[in-house]
Amino acid sequence: MGYAQFLSVITAVSRPELLPLIAWSVPAEAEWILVSDGPREIPGRLRSHLLVEGPSTGQWGDVQRRIGLETATRPFVYFLDDDNLMLPMLADLLIPFLENERHPGVLFGLVTNRETQTHLWPAPLKVERGRVDTAMFLGRRNVIMKLRFSEPGYGQGWPDLGSERHADFIFLEAFENQFGLSRVPAIYGFHNGVDFLRNTEPESYRDLEAQKLTPLALTTILSDRLIRADVPQWWHKENTSPSSDQ
Repeated sequence: MGYAQFLSVITAVSRPELLPLIAWSVPAEAEWILVSDGPREIPGRLRSHLLVEGPSTGQWGDVQRRIGLETATRPFVYFLDDDNLMLPMLADLLIPFLENERHPGVLFGLVTNRETQTHLWPAPLKVERGRVDTAMFLGRRNVIMKLRFSEPGYGQGWPDLGSERHADFIFLEAFENQFGLSRVPAIYGFHNGVDFLRNTEPESYRDLEAQKLTPLALTTILSDRLIRADVPQWWHKENTSPSSDQ
């Protein structure tokens, strides 16, 4: 088994109709936690997952992510929006790096798409409002749970932020200030990966909708899109086998 066995993938759900599409990108060994924004009818025949009905907020998924963090049982966490796709081997690439160097969390880039125009946001040297997203982050659950804010009105820990629009920025800025964030130049995440695939790979998207796209084919497409530069030196190093020492 790979490092995905040590990963909890948390999805705040307000668009359950997209779950069958994004499920294909979630590695089978990972714990997938779905936290709904109020009562939602979840499609059947999804891959194995844990469903939690969260409160109706109609906001940005912050409350749902907090519930997901409290529910998660794995040592590492990735936040996957319900309109997004993740790099299936993300855990195998990043968890050894976090473990070998004892990093609390890592920030990578973001790929966005508007019609036919693709934008790349490399991991910023400074966390800035409007330039970061939770799709750019993978980190240790126990560190996230220790996070506290100095700003009044934000509650004690992320994402207990009420109706704050830029909770991802507040979270990542506070995380870096308190614990540090490593940058990875080679790996990117998606912003709205479902639309991205629809716009850039229409034939593959139709196959995905029809459940005819093989996991290997989807992995190849996502790898080509989300591994964008020469890999960091740690990627070339021989990794030890996954262990339960996480």
